[in-house]
Amino acid sequence: MRVSSKLAFAATAVSSWLQLASAQATCGNVSSQSYDYIVIGSGAGGIPIADRLSEAGHSVLLIEKGPPSTGRWGGTMKPNWLVNTSLTRFDVPGLCNQIWADPTGVSCTDVDQMAGCVLGGGTAVNAGLWWKPHPDDWDTNFPTGWQSKDLVGPTEKVFSRIPGTIAPSMDGKRYLSQGFDMLGSSLGAAGWKYIVPNEHPELKNRTYGHSTFMYSGGERGGPLATYLVSAASRKQFTLWTNTVARRLVRTGGHVTGVELECNGAGHAGTVSVTPGTGRVILSAGAFGSAKLLFRSGIGPVDQLNIVKNSTLDGPTMISADQWINLPVGYNLNDHVGTDIEVSHPDVVFYDYYGAWKAPIISDADTYLANRTGPLAQAAPNIGPIFWEVIKGADGINRHLHWQSRVEGIVNTSMTITQYLGTGSVSRGRMTITRQLNTIVSTPPYLRNEHDKAAVIQGLINFQESMKAVTNLSWITPKSNVTAAQFVNSVPALPSRRTAKIGTDDGRTGGSAVVDLNTKVYGTDNLFVVDASIFPGMITANPSAAIVIVSEHAATKILALPPPAAVAKA
Repeated sequence: MRVSSKLAFAATAVSSWLQLASAQATCGNVSSQSYDYIVIGSGAGGIPIADRLSEAGHSVLLIEKGPPSTGRWGGTMKPNWLVNTSLTRFDVPGLCNQIWADPTGVSCTDVDQMAGCVLGGGTAVNAGLWWKPHPDDWDTNFPTGWQSKDLVGPTEKVFSRIPGTIAPSMDGKRYLSQGFDMLGSSLGAAGWKYIVPNEHPELKNRTYGHSTFMYSGGERGGPLATYLVSAASRKQFTLWTNTVARRLVRTGGHVTGVELECNGAGHAGTVSVTPGTGRVILSAGAFGSAKLLFRSGIGPVDQLNIVKNSTLDGPTMISADQWINLPVGYNLNDHVGTDIEVSHPDVVFYDYYGAWKAPIISDADTYLANRTGPLAQAAPNIGPIFWEVIKGADGINRHLHWQSRVEGIVNTSMTITQYLGTGSVSRGRMTITRQLNTIVSTPPYLRNEHDKAAVIQGLINFQESMKAVTNLSWITPKSNVTAAQFVNSVPALPSRRTAKIGTDDGRTGGSAVVDLNTKVYGTDNLFVVDASIFPGMITANPSAAIVIVSEHAATKILALPPPAAVAKA
């Protein structure tokens, strides 16, 4: 009975929130109410930590700059065949690719990288990949207190709430498996071992398997369907969408509130934290959190001067004697993504892009009735996933994560992306423009010779593993192009990690922006909890790792004593 009562209360809370959101047609000024915690950004970092803080009895305001996404939260973006259902484009796994066809109203417009600006952030718009991190992801990259042994509990908690699945269709079947079968059998014949990835996260070397997704019940799951639901069931939790956090209001190292800009139907004005004890947590992503720090007078002096000279912020920016000089925007890194393409007559293409306007009627009917079939799977038919570790001449183990999908220039194509993750040492920089947009000013891709050598060797090893496959055609790279020539010619994929965690205080020549409690150096009540604090890249899609970090950070933040005034360093 208690479980049923909790579910009923949660449903009532969600319904009340939706009624409030639908009634809010224009921008409204904030009230005089203050909050113990203001969390900015509703992605993989923001939603879980807002849930944990409200669970502890604190009043929490979660702010999202974009609109609602999934139907549960009042989202409305959908194709015609979903009209008169509770589903949106974000709920249906087979429509996840639509962001690449039409990002309007979904992707952020103030950054030169693809990023989701809707409720749920990346976890609302991506393919839902959901991996338990390899122990090296923590032990290679993270400082004391954030090693794999420290993350066992948070990992177990996250995966108990969001276990993930390798068979998202509700009938347990995997549809259109021809591409997986062709590549998987070839890898197996070449000595690679099949694993269930989340059962053996430590075995990511010459192994392959089916992709794991955060989907549940044939729909998108993840933080939106778990952490946000439990948070919304509490009276001390508040969610504002369509509300842009412009900058932090602070005196020295103490933040007193957040200045807001309305984004269509949200809130404007300044919202305050509880005087003396309130805290602000930035979870707006690697670019969003960095931008907020810049606009709040926290970052390298050259970037703060750009903000100071901007038309929008310059006249009202915090005075230079209050600036906190930290290396925000440095340590920029991400997976280096290298796409190759092959073709094989056994591969069967499914037009997931076409499913937006004109899905196969039987597939749409089956999905709507039972949450089964190809549309219950992530576009564009992802898998197999496989891994390899390359030891460089510098002694560093570099992890490669390969991700296959059925799409390309012909209907029998498979595009296979190699991602260089843990162990990579190349770094770049993110900066801000006078228009207050963020850009990658120094690309971090393969700036180190050993990083590049690992990517090249990985491609050579994969080509060798495919030699015995009959009727396999290489589209990219061509057979007369060497792996080295190809790697030197291709672009890489988006970047992140801009507010590194560590003990080497960036104010005194170190490289860290936040300490081991995720608190921004030079402040007493400002924290960053998202992918930007990662010191280095991890092996695979980082969504689950970010949620794990959020869980761990919540425990650390809740254990801290109340903030105390911090003198400007």
